[in-house]
Amino acid sequence: MSKVVVSGVGMSPFGKFLDRSMKDLGKVAVDAALADAGIGVEDVQAMFFSNALAGLITGQECIRGEVVGYPMGLAGIPIHNVENACASGGNALHLAWMAVASGMYDTVLALGVEKANHEDRQRTFSAYAAGMDVEQGFATGDGAGQERSPFVDRQARLAATLFEERGVTMEGLARVTSRSLESARLNPFAHRRFGGSPEDVLNARVVVEPLTVLMSSPVSDGAAAVVVTSRPDVVASARSIDILGSRMATRPPADQPDAPNAVEASAQAAYEQAGLGPADMDLAEVHDASVAYELMAWTDVGLCAPGDEQRWAMEGVTEAGGAMPVNRSGGLVGRGHALGASGLAQIHDVVQQLRGEAGDLQLEDPRRAVVQIGGGVVDWLTAASSVHILAKG
Repeated sequence: MSKVVVSGVGMSPFGKFLDRSMKDLGKVAVDAALADAGIGVEDVQAMFFSNALAGLITGQECIRGEVVGYPMGLAGIPIHNVENACASGGNALHLAWMAVASGMYDTVLALGVEKANHEDRQRTFSAYAAGMDVEQGFATGDGAGQERSPFVDRQARLAATLFEERGVTMEGLARVTSRSLESARLNPFAHRRFGGSPEDVLNARVVVEPLTVLMSSPVSDGAAAVVVTSRPDVVASARSIDILGSRMATRPPADQPDAPNAVEASAQAAYEQAGLGPADMDLAEVHDASVAYELMAWTDVGLCAPGDEQRWAMEGVTEAGGAMPVNRSGGLVGRGHALGASGLAQIHDVVQQLRGEAGDLQLEDPRRAVVQIGGGVVDWLTAASSVHILAKG
C-alpha cells in the first residue's frame, strides 16, 4: 500500500453560529486546508464528507456533501457521505486514508461540517438522541431528554463507574476539566475561551449528578478539513505528517463480555498497524464529550493503567508539562464538539503540534501522536471508534 500523509489542514472556529450555514462553515475549513497543502480544488480527486445531524437539524438529507461542496468547486468528483455519530470525522479520514493507500487516488479531501445549534433547543437534543438505538433508548429517570442531551445520563453513569471502580473523585474530574478549559483559552478556534479553575468547574451548574455543565462538551457548530495524499513530492516534504495507523471498530457482540470494546479494539489495531505502542506516543487527542469519557479513553487507548486515573489527574500527567499531554487543544470540552467535524479538528490540532506550528499551545518537540474519537451508543457501550497514529516524518 502507498505511504499516505496529511499535507494540509484547516478549520473554522467552533461555536454557536445560528446565522451561518454548513456551506459557510465548510468553505472556511476547505479554503484553509487547500492553502495549507498548496493545492486547488482541481487537485482534489475525491471527497469524504462527514456530518451527523443535518437531516434532523436543517432538513438536508441524502446529498449533504454534494450540496456543501458544489459552491466551492468540489463538483464532478466522487463525494462520499459519511455518518457515524461523533466518530463521523474519524471515519471520513479512515476512508480517505484507505482510498489513497489503495492507489485509487493520490489526493483526497476529508471534510466534516456540523450545524448542531437551532433556535428550538429541543430539536438539537432530539437529534442527539438519534445517536443511540431509538427502539431501546436509555433507562433514565424522569425528564431525560428534556432540556438536555440524553447522552449526559450516560456520562453520569460513566462517572459513577470511575468513582466506584477506579477511585476517581470529583476533584480529579475537575482538575482534568480545568486543564482542558485553560488550554481552550489559548486556542483561537475554541468554543469555550474563558478558562476555568477546578473550583470554577465544581461550582458550575449541575446538569446530572454528579456532572456540572463545564464537565461536558458544549453544543458546537463548526467545520474541519484534512488533505490526504500519496504524491511522492508531497510525502517527502518536511511539513507532511505520516499516517502510520488508521483503524475503526464497533461494539462487540453482547455474548462476548470480555471482548475489547470499540475503543480498545480500534486502538490495538492501529498500534499494530503502526508497529508502535502507547509508550511511543508523545501526545494524545481522545474523545471527551464529557470528562468521564476522557478518563475512560486513557485506559481504553492504553495510555494509563486502570486504577491510575486519579493519580494521573491530580499529578498533572496529562497536562502540557506532564509525561503524556492529552487534549492539549482543549478537547471537546474546551474546543467544542461539532459532531461531524470533531474527529477532523483533532487531526488539525495534532498536525499543528507535530509540525511545531501550534503557537501558544505548542508542546516541546512531539514526534508521534494517537488520536481517538468514538461515536454513538449501543446497549450502553460506544457504538463505533476510530484511532489514528500520526508521526512527524
